[in-house]
Amino acid sequence: MRVAVIGAGIMGTGIAEVCAEAGLEVQLVARRQAALDAALARIAANQQELIAGGLLTDTAAVAARGRVRPTLDLAAAVRDAEFISENLAEVLAVKQECFSELDRLAPPTAILSTDTSGLSITAIAAATTRPERVVGLHWLNPPHLMLPVEVNRGRETSEATMQATCALAERLGRVPIRVERDVPGFLWNRLQLALVREAVHIVEQGIARPEDVDLAVQWGLGLRWATAGPFRIMDLAGLPTFRAVAAYLYPELSATREPGWLFETAIAQGRTGAAAGHGVYEYPAGAHAALIATRNTRLMALRRVLGRDGPPALPIPPGRTDA
Repeated sequence: MRVAVIGAGIMGTGIAEVCAEAGLEVQLVARRQAALDAALARIAANQQELIAGGLLTDTAAVAARGRVRPTLDLAAAVRDAEFISENLAEVLAVKQECFSELDRLAPPTAILSTDTSGLSITAIAAATTRPERVVGLHWLNPPHLMLPVEVNRGRETSEATMQATCALAERLGRVPIRVERDVPGFLWNRLQLALVREAVHIVEQGIARPEDVDLAVQWGLGLRWATAGPFRIMDLAGLPTFRAVAAYLYPELSATREPGWLFETAIAQGRTGAAAGHGVYEYPAGAHAALIATRNTRLMALRRVLGRDGPPALPIPPGRTDA
């Protein structure tokens, strides 16, 4: 399969790398040569992580890099592409402009995918004459390590497009998660931000400190959820137990519709996160890169453990006839 990846930032670079490591020929497109040069260096650095973690061999890494063709020529890159991954700025107008170009330049049989983390697939597809072949394929950061990918349906995305995209994700060694309705945030960010909202609420109400919330998630929920998702956990504990807890706890949970003072105050003070040296916590020089390296090392260790058996085959819920 011939793949074109539009955008050579962190996400586009990682996606191109994964495709190449799966044996696909990849055209990696950017507007500036400097961006392409940085992307190739990033791929090599990512691969060194994978090699150190036992997830890639030196020989396979070299062969994969040889399958990535960097180019500034969008038209040439997509001329024969069968699958296209767009990874530009998270701005609807930018993506619509790109998809309008892709509609004109790419073969009519090509699948056009967007890596948007929350913009409307339907609105992006409206810039084309083939909305049935437009799909969301949302990768999680860092894409060279994270296994789940969201396959997001727009209002007119065909089932054939959904199935072909899921099949490609599996070919790339990823776990496709189907999202059947075009809603803001899709699945991953709706779940993530629901937890973030309650975490911020807990801190704002003086219930616990940020460091204790992080400990509860990293060493508690994180470990549990690495072995089973929320519906499986409810079944294991028994639905009556969760119903009883939900009955008294739901009214106490945050229902705020605004980000809240923790975000607003911190950002106004320039405390924008680890890269700035200050966020919820204080970070000394070099901490941002060191924390990312630690995160990636732990992700690889988890992948090695969880990858021994792969994702479990889940039973079909009552009333469902499809897998």
